[in-house]
Amino acid sequence: MSCVLRVSGPMLSEHLAGVSLKPYRFEKGCAHFSVSGCDFDDLPGQVGDAQAFLSTHAADVALLMRSAEADGVLDFAVEFRSEGFTARAFPPKLVRQAGAMGLGLELSLYPAESS
Repeated sequence: MSCVLRVSGPMLSEHLAGVSLKPYRFEKGCAHFSVSGCDFDDLPGQVGDAQAFLSTHAADVALLMRSAEADGVLDFAVEFRSEGFTARAFPPKLVRQAGAMGLGLELSLYPAESS
């Protein structure tokens, strides 16, 4: 999994019972949902999968995030190479879509394997 949605908050287990979306892991009050299976070197693919996921599961995500104390983040796992400057940006459509749902965006950088 390269992109996951993590949601935590009070009464999350009760909210999970009312949605069709099921986490692959639930521990310490945090639910983890698989959003993309694209490789770590395919951020554009992860972004496309995330946009489709949010569109498909908008009602479920809204229910999980309805509490004022709910915290949610889309975490994109990307390969990092330390060869010079690198920039990563999220497209405005994803930023608006996630922001409207109260979700943050996060990049988790993993060192690239040496060839």
